[in-house]
This record gives sequence, structure tokens and C-alpha cells, in this order.
Amino acid sequence: MVRPSLARIGAPGDGYATDRDSYWGSGFFVAPGWLLTCAHVVGKGGAAVCRGESPLSVTWQERTAVGAWEPCSGTGTAVVVVPRPDGAGQARDPWPFPDLALVRVTGADDVRCLWLGDREAGPRSPLGLYGWSVQTGELGIREATGELAGSDARALLLAGSLPIGGLSGGPVLDLRHGSVIGVIKGRRREEGVAVPVTALYELLDSREAGRVVREVLRAHELHHAGLLGRPSPYPDWTAFQAALPGHAPEVSGITAELRTRLYGHLAQLPPPAGAGEVVHLVEDVKEQVRGERLRSLVLRNVRTWREGAALLYGLRTLDAGGGGTLVDLDAVLLYAARVARRAGRERPGGVDEGRLRAFGEWIAGQAADHRHWAVGDAIRALLDGAGGGPGGVPSQGAAVEVPAPAEYAGTPRPAGFAGAPLPAGGGPATAVPAPGAVPAGNGPGRAPEWDRGAPPVVTPSSGTPTDVLVKVGPATYGRHPWSVQLIYDGQDVTPVDGDDRGARPEELARVLREPVARALSQGDHGEHLAAIEVFLPRKLFDLPVDEWQLLSAPGADAFGPPSGTPDHGDEDTHRGENGYGAEDAYSGEDDEDDDFVDERALPLGIRRTVVVRDVRRNGLPPSPEWRRRWKGVQRGPLEPGTLHGRPPGECRPAGPRTGGKYPYYGALSAMGDATVPLYCGPVGSGEGYAAMRDALRAGHPLVLWRRDGHDPAECLDFHHQAAALLGLAAHADGLHGPVRDLRIRLADPDTARAHGLRGKIAVLFDPPDRPPYGTETMRPPPLAAPGG
Repeated sequence: MVRPSLARIGAPGDGYATDRDSYWGSGFFVAPGWLLTCAHVVGKGGAAVCRGESPLSVTWQERTAVGAWEPCSGTGTAVVVVPRPDGAGQARDPWPFPDLALVRVTGADDVRCLWLGDREAGPRSPLGLYGWSVQTGELGIREATGELAGSDARALLLAGSLPIGGLSGGPVLDLRHGSVIGVIKGRRREEGVAVPVTALYELLDSREAGRVVREVLRAHELHHAGLLGRPSPYPDWTAFQAALPGHAPEVSGITAELRTRLYGHLAQLPPPAGAGEVVHLVEDVKEQVRGERLRSLVLRNVRTWREGAALLYGLRTLDAGGGGTLVDLDAVLLYAARVARRAGRERPGGVDEGRLRAFGEWIAGQAADHRHWAVGDAIRALLDGAGGGPGGVPSQGAAVEVPAPAEYAGTPRPAGFAGAPLPAGGGPATAVPAPGAVPAGNGPGRAPEWDRGAPPVVTPSSGTPTDVLVKVGPATYGRHPWSVQLIYDGQDVTPVDGDDRGARPEELARVLREPVARALSQGDHGEHLAAIEVFLPRKLFDLPVDEWQLLSAPGADAFGPPSGTPDHGDEDTHRGENGYGAEDAYSGEDDEDDDFVDERALPLGIRRTVVVRDVRRNGLPPSPEWRRRWKGVQRGPLEPGTLHGRPPGECRPAGPRTGGKYPYYGALSAMGDATVPLYCGPVGSGEGYAAMRDALRAGHPLVLWRRDGHDPAECLDFHHQAAALLGLAAHADGLHGPVRDLRIRLADPDTARAHGLRGKIAVLFDPPDRPPYGTETMRPPPLAAPGG
């Protein structure tokens, strides 16, 4: 099954193999005309090959009419190489992860392609390793077996038969499911190393490679779906997988054929907006078939509809005695119906109406003969108005058109590749009867099947908000431990990433960029834009978290402003004309369109809610004052006060502060529960630092301040503007919109001057019990300084 898809890669030549044939490594076809291999294999041809400026040779074997194998060759062009070497030199050895390359091959339009896995393999899974080798002195295909030993950072570890020279770039096959789970990278002394195939999906996030990878994955699905029902003397991958233990009825109610047809339909829909859209849809479906919502403690960083469906395989009901009824077929069909409904209602212009209708008819066909009428009715209700057949009755004889994938601009397209028909299913997939189900035709007095064996089908909760918690702890040896988490509906928490070794304050923007971006992709779904709540020690309260950006710019510290620029000063000179350092970074003509559509180029505080919270206070049980004042600001109306206790116009104290150890506590404690302290200046040191400490002791959950340096004469204007903002907000939950609007206006110097606006506003928005105290796992502190 693997041999027709396996190729060797080398310098351009005649492609005929000899014992002295010099080749760079192996690869395998994943879509018509597209070869997947390792970047370091392509890199052996030099920088020009990696840039796609010089061709490479690709050789594979095809079966003749009499069953013999004969070599075929084509010219390849490297389209995606990640990471690509800089300049004319080659990347360091070993080549950094993800070490993947996609090569466009001419003359390979009819080559059979391997099936890419849609989920991770389990520990000790039996594996097959394939590639070209000259280990025995004769060039040929090497087939070996091993097992998945584990993982190390981003790599898969292989045990058993280890990779040898020449196998790099070849496939690692999960023998239980018949799917590629990795790409052979190399070996260590006692173990092999492979790149997980999930790294290919991660490239969808890349601005440069994402469009190509999406088209390749789409072509992969349509290739396999197009082979269903096509006459051939040899089995296709779907037929081969049907006999494997990973697809046995007791393991899953989803047959290999149903899965292949489903993926073929999903490939023709607009892609999900982000991981959050897929994950929340999966959680809704799980709740619908199980009757209970259980949050996963493992982050599912999925980027495609197919990966979402794979999260439902093997799903069972939650029975008290263990085991549970297999309900993955119900869940997958409901998931498919929800995806179709979303595509039809939320993106009507992004999908061909005929293809969407065909998808709806196919889903309705599965639901028509479903063993549980409640599931079938739920599916038909979802399809109502989403393109399904009249009354949910499908047209069983219709074929689904499989279009050719869109061409990649500037890249040769294999000749002769055209769309192929995807046959409509002949009937629903075989499903495992629910335990206790009674066949049709039961005698009187016996409960019908749907009443005895049907899983619960309930209406899932919708619109559950998911936000992002960024926690930066107190410094240990000058470094701050950090973590990034997702919080669901203010209660349940799922970890995303973290580092107990920590980072220095000036490094936080850089190290947090990727995990925060990953968390936001999970939190954004539907119309909900995830908020960012940043827990900080008081000395870091002036950290410009609202100015961080997800899209790093040349010369920028990951989250935004170019390194070396000051954090204080007038907005006309601070960080360039727009105050955020984006002017120079994105002034190129070629980048204008990308910036317009890529929200990652915007400062976080302009697009979404970004607030500061106190990390120490949230590590203790909430005090009565804190709870009381939180109820006060929730009720409103919000009233302005001053953090330092002086009138708003007195920016600096007239003389030495009196009041002993707690100089500001008395005035802050006497404030009303709906009063919000205001401060015109930074709070990470000096008077602001001490006053903020007393505000937290007094239980204040809301504080507004200006975190940049400024002329003291501007303080009265700041207090007036902040007071007006509180009046617009009325109560705590109404504060986010006016703050974001103010940040947008402050970002433009002309608008700020026209309205008399000045400064960089920061917000402490710190409710108690979000998440509930004591619900997180405690971590021990590091035992020694880093490196010692």
C-alpha cells in the first residue's frame, strides 16, 4: 500500500536507480502532485532549491498492467520549506523543527497518496517506517516496524527498528489505523526521531505557508474521497483501513468509508475561523449526546474541521459503572450537521450552494436510518435551512462533485488533474446497537428501541465565554514564572503553557507571544472575542500589555514596539507617530493589504478587552471588603475617587506624606463601594506603588491610572476624562467598551489632540473568585537559580 506513494529525492537527473545513485532522502505523496518530506532533505540541494529557484528530481514506482514495478520520475519545485535557511548558507545541523517541506511535482497527477492521520497515536502503537535505502549496498525501498516510544518536546520518539540513512522524509505509519502520524527526521543513539504530522497542520497559522498547506490538505481529502467506488484491481486506503483493528465496530461506530466521505465534504467548506470555533463546537456536541458538559484538561489545538471530527471518535456516554455506550457516530453526525449549518448561515457567500446542499443531503441520508429517532430528529432540525433536502429526505442517487483544488500562484500544476465525482453513499454506516436496545417488532408492552437505548440528546449550552488568563508570578532570582490558561465561563481552567523557570521583565513580551496567540485562537469563537486578564506583581502593573501585538514586526519585541524605545513620554514622540511602533514596521507597500485583514497586527487593547489583575491577592481567599466592593461596582453607578486621597488637581503632594505605615489606607477604606480610585501616573514605583498596595488592602477591585510619564499640568484633564469614562460605563461590566474606545482614540495623535486626550490608560479589573479560589494545582518554587 505504501510503495506507490513513496519517492526518493535528489539532484536533477535521469531518475534511473543504480547502486551508486546519489539521492538526498525520501518523501511521500499526500495529494496529487504534492510530496511531503523533511526540510533538511530539500536543504541538501542548497539555498536555491529551498527558495524554489532550482529544481530537484523526484522518483517513484508505478505498477504495470502485469503487476511489475517500474520507475517514474518528475521535476519537483520546493514551495514550502520550514524553516527556510537564511541567505546562501544552509541551516544548522540538526535542522530545527518543524523540518517540513512540500514539493510540487510535475507528472505525478495519478500517483496514489497516503492517508494523513487526523489524531495522535497512543503510546506503544505499532508503527511502520518506510523510505529508500542503500544500507545493503543495493538501492531499494526499506520497510521496517517499530513502536511509538514517547515524545520529546516537539518530536516523536521511535523504538524498535530505527531509521537509517536515506529514510529521512519517509512516512511513519500507524499500523492500527493505517494513517501517517509522522515524518522520519533521523535517529539518536538508542531511538528514532520523527516530526509529528500535526506539525503540518500547524503551518496553517503561517502567513507564508498557510495558503499552500490548506490547498494541499483539501486536495488530499478530495483525492481519497474520489477513489471511493472507482474500479481498481488494487484496494484504496479506505478499503485497506476498514479491515484494521483501529476501525473495528467495538472501537468506533464510524466506518472508514463514512469518515472518508465526511472529510471530502468538509474539505469543500470554508475553513474554521480558528481553533476556538472547532473546539467549542466539539464540546457542544459532546454535551448534546452525553447530557453533561465536561471540560477537557488537555488543550486541543485543532485548525481544521477534520481534526474536530476526530476528537469525537470513540466517544462514550458517562455511565456510573464505567464503560458507557458508544455514541461517536451520533456525535460525528451532529457535528457535521452543525458545521453545515454554520457554513450555510454564517458564511453563505463562502461556499457553493450546490456543494452545501449535497453535504446536507448526505448527512440527512445518514440520519434517515439512524437507530435512534431522537438523534435523527436533532440532525434534521440542524439541517433545516442549511442546504439539506426537502424535509430532510436526501437524494440518494446524486453524486457529489469533487472540484480540482485551487492552483498555487506561480507554481506549475500537474497536467491532467481534474475534478472527480464523489459517489453518494449507498446507505448509512453500520453502527453498534446500544446495550439494551430492542429490535423492531417487539411485542406489546415492550419499550421501543429509541426509548431504551438512545443516548441523551439535549440542547447544549451556547455562548459559553472562554477568556485567557496570563499569570506572571513574583520574581525569583530576577526571573518571573509565568503561565497561560483558558477560563471557561469564569469557572473551569485549562492550562495552555507555562514556565516555572521564568523570564526577566524585558523578556516577557517575547516569551508570551506564542502561548497567548495559541490561547486566543481557542478562546475566540462565534461572536465572542476572548478577553485577556493579566495577573501581575504590583511592580509590573505598568507593563504595557494592552500594546502587545500577536504579529511581531521586524525589530520588534514580539508583542509590539521596537526594542529600545522608551515606555514614557509624550504620545507625539512615543513609539513613532501612532504611539505603538507599527508605523515603521508596516509602512511597506507590499504589507498594507496584509495588515488590513490580519487583526494580529493590531495592539491587543485596541481590538479586545485587556485588564490587569493582582497576582498576590488572587493567591489568597477573597476578603469581605473585596467581595463587598465588587458587588458595589457591579451595581453602580461608578463614582470617581483619587488613589492618593488628594483633590484631582494636586498631581504631586505639597509636602511629606503623613499617615504612618498605611498612609493611603484610611481614605481608600472610607470610599463608597462603587467608587473607583483614579491616579495620574505610574503605579509600579513611588507613591503610586504604595497607594495601589493600600487600595488592594481596602478591597478595591477597580482602579484606573495613567501609566506613562507626563507633565503634571495634565493631571486635572486626565481626572475629568476618566470621570467621564466612568459615567459612560455606569457599572463594572460596562467599563470595557469605553476603555477600548478611549485606547483607539489615543492611538491616533490627531484624534487625541482634537479631543484633548492624553496618556496611556491602564485598568485594574480584579473580581474575586474568577476562577474560584483553591481550584488550581499548586506548583513548588524552583530550588535554585537558573543554571546553578
